[in-house]
Amino acid sequence: MASYIMAMTINPNAKKTHPDLSHQVNKSLDAFSESSIKITNLYATLGRYDYLAVFDADDQKLAFKVASEINARGILETETWPVIPYQEYTALIG
Repeated sequence: MASYIMAMTINPNAKKTHPDLSHQVNKSLDAFSESSIKITNLYATLGRYDYLAVFDADDQKLAFKVASEINARGILETETWPVIPYQEYTALIG
């Protein structure tokens, strides 16, 4: 399994058109539970992004699929990064 971080922001138009925004965000995040992705952590943030999800996926195609499904729902915009633990990274670079 590969690990990823997905940074998410609420679409500015969604803030205007969806009175029950938290419910709509939760419905968008259902894309994770509708797949075999394992969410390690889900955070709300006080910064550039509204939410961060740390998750494991069987392969990159599944990560692409779920990110695309979340974006297609129109509530959240995502940016997804593949990650490895720092110790593995330092072993790679020597």
